[in-house]
Amino acid sequence: MDARTALTAPSASNKYRIPRARRDAVPRPALLAHTLERAADARLVLVQAPAGFGKTTLLVQLAAALAVAPGAQVVWVSLDAEDNDANRLFAALIGALAALELPWAVPPATVLAQLQDASPAARTALGLLIDALGGRPDTRIALVLDDLHHVTDAAALQLLDTLIARAPPELCFFIGSRVAPPLSLARWRAGGELVELGFEDLQFDLVAAQALCRLRGLQAPSEEALQAALARTHGWVAGLHLLLGSARPGAGSLPALTGPAAHRHLFDYFAQEVLAELPPSLQPFVLYVSVLPELSPTLCQAVTGRGDARAVLDDLFERQLFLSALDDTVPVLRFHDLFRDFLRGELERREPGRAAALHALAAAAETRAERAVPHWLAAGRWSEALAALRQMADRLLAVGGTHRLERWLEQLPPDWREPQADAALLRGLCAWSRWDWVLARDEFQRSHDAFARQDRQRDRLVALGMLGACHNALGELERAEGVLADAADAQLPPALQVAFDSLQAWNGLARGDGPAVLAGLGAMADNAARAPEARYPNIVDMSYGHFTGLPGTRPLMERLGRLCRGEQPGGEVQVPALDAWLAFWHGEPGPARDALQDLLQRQRQLPGDIMLGIGALHLHSLHLAAQGQGSEALSVVAQVPDRMTAGFSQGWRRTYAHVQARIHWRSEDADGLAALLPDLARPRSAREWPVLDTGAALVQGQHALLRGDLTAARELLERAAALQRGGRLPVFMGDARFALAVCRAGQGELDAAAAALDEVLREAVEEDGLGLLLEPPGRLQALWQTLASRLRSPAAAQARLRSRLAAWQVEGAPAVAASVADAVPPDEPLSAREREVLALLAEGQSNKLIARALDLSLHTVKRHVANILTKLALDSRTQAAAYWHRR
Repeated sequence: MDARTALTAPSASNKYRIPRARRDAVPRPALLAHTLERAADARLVLVQAPAGFGKTTLLVQLAAALAVAPGAQVVWVSLDAEDNDANRLFAALIGALAALELPWAVPPATVLAQLQDASPAARTALGLLIDALGGRPDTRIALVLDDLHHVTDAAALQLLDTLIARAPPELCFFIGSRVAPPLSLARWRAGGELVELGFEDLQFDLVAAQALCRLRGLQAPSEEALQAALARTHGWVAGLHLLLGSARPGAGSLPALTGPAAHRHLFDYFAQEVLAELPPSLQPFVLYVSVLPELSPTLCQAVTGRGDARAVLDDLFERQLFLSALDDTVPVLRFHDLFRDFLRGELERREPGRAAALHALAAAAETRAERAVPHWLAAGRWSEALAALRQMADRLLAVGGTHRLERWLEQLPPDWREPQADAALLRGLCAWSRWDWVLARDEFQRSHDAFARQDRQRDRLVALGMLGACHNALGELERAEGVLADAADAQLPPALQVAFDSLQAWNGLARGDGPAVLAGLGAMADNAARAPEARYPNIVDMSYGHFTGLPGTRPLMERLGRLCRGEQPGGEVQVPALDAWLAFWHGEPGPARDALQDLLQRQRQLPGDIMLGIGALHLHSLHLAAQGQGSEALSVVAQVPDRMTAGFSQGWRRTYAHVQARIHWRSEDADGLAALLPDLARPRSAREWPVLDTGAALVQGQHALLRGDLTAARELLERAAALQRGGRLPVFMGDARFALAVCRAGQGELDAAAAALDEVLREAVEEDGLGLLLEPPGRLQALWQTLASRLRSPAAAQARLRSRLAAWQVEGAPAVAASVADAVPPDEPLSAREREVLALLAEGQSNKLIARALDLSLHTVKRHVANILTKLALDSRTQAAAYWHRR
């Protein structure tokens, strides 16, 4: 299983099990029937009351009733303090949904990686989850979130609010919480889409109290005694349980709250009474296991040292000791929140400091690092906590858990944390995930040096590989080469070697060293095949066009793509990026267009993926330029700088400015190219790659050629060609040889021009590539015709190239029969029906008028509007209308 799917794959997690109904749970048929009737048209059923009022019991009863309805499915999530994070909350939610086998457009782990905050990008990515939930229109889904009061993180709640607001009509949320969650309750209440149950609805009356007595096997007290108990407890279910628990079978009255206990809180008093009535051998067991969020036999045995933990859990459940059963077969139990809080306080009162040792025992017994970390932190065992974070960091970062990892790191004491090499490595990985290369470089350097002092060779090499990648990204190429030299002396296993193979390829690209690029890509493919765990993220870093089209790279890039598919067939979100680039440089227009549309759709769905977004916009601009749509191409590539983080743009902004320059060159737009020259012709900074020297000479020569200054053009282009031989540009930035051929032909040196053009044609034939697409088509055809008799390339090969170029030009021509109004852009995220709704919305029509015009229900129109806002990352109908009018 791929590391990124580990957190979201179907599992036997007890978070997703509906708790077992208690034997003494009082049926509430009237309340259930009324709630289910109202829930049929609601988006949210909120059960909100203080602790002990039976919220979970009611949700369990509702779930049981819903589950027997035809076409209904119930999904349950028991939330706890560990879910107080946007990424963690949705990891739990997506994990629970795995059992439904929803039709995901992209892997759920990829969606989860975007859900780290409440940014517009995260809200847009949420649309993928919403689409998946709407992909089962014949199924009524009830999604139960119990104990939502544990989630207070603002970003998590904002994303949840968006999900509820834009959920498909087949989905209804059932939420249990001690407090009213900060969701759009007023809006849903006004729209009749909210069902609210408060403590008044959950309070026990006399009939319910009598039923509880019967279920507890008690002789019913007098109505007067029960009414007094109800008045004292205000119908509080837990209070009644406590009173009845203190009564003796056969007794006809309830114990009075008198004497010293009169000044104690009802729950505290009876909890102590319950605890005191346990056999002495069980009291320490109950106190010790209170440190556990879930009580499983294995963990209870580890904490208490008792080999009969399973039998004890069965005994405790039979005693109805404020426990819920999450798993009948193991068993796995869970204390009610208030009772657990009491037990933890009592443990500290009786044995101060003992909880830390118990947390350490629990952490040591945990098999999952992410569940061990909170215990190690609670135990004050910083070294063990940091080791667990190291163990889980890769898979957590791969699914967007950066904030969660940083939050745990911040819980380590600063004075202890700062000198720790592992902490520096983890902070570096978090910075790398945000493309903050400066911070990442500094942290990786600190961790590397500390690992070296500690003689931790493997860890040193891990930090070294990441450090080298930072050096290369920041233009510190000599330092990156020093990293490669350092690693070359080590005998590395394949899993470690892949990172250095990737660095070799990127460093070769930065220096224009073609053989180094091929050697790095080839070695990476070999080692990644031997070490599947190293395929991510190293391979997907190759998916953004920098290597595609370079001589000899095609078979290696295709092999890397197959390796990604081998791990996750058809699902790896970066595979479409690689497919789309390969299809553009080596394929036919139709398949290339389809691959681009797939990529653009992914980019729309996952705007939080910085590199995916940049790569998609970049390739889209080249497609448009190849089809003669220069102005459209420029408007697309102009969006790239807005996607760059500060750290990314420091060394890479001008690379994409060169893409703009190439589009101007192909359109023979001398003025547009001139506007870019002051930026592109200036000396490169220390953080930019040497290939920009080649690019600077190229664009200056192209501009001189467009102005008709052949002498200046030839000098600059010959310099660019010479630099290119020692510093090959990424193909998307351009190639000096064609412009040089044009210049020589213009000066009457036809044989020299033919030699330059022959070199380009030979490479295009050998590589089956169409880098010539982005040369000015008029100049290309004229030069080709003028030099036809002097060219040495086989005539048949030239004919095939001409045919392919013609196919692209036809592809770019607008269809006569297609109207502009009906044309759908290749990156259009909306369905046909959603476009119809948006068009009417933009005319100012209300939802009712839209429903009437399209013969839809009002509920369906609301859902379409919600989906439109989600997919376009907009916040209001006004913004949606403006979007439509800008099209």
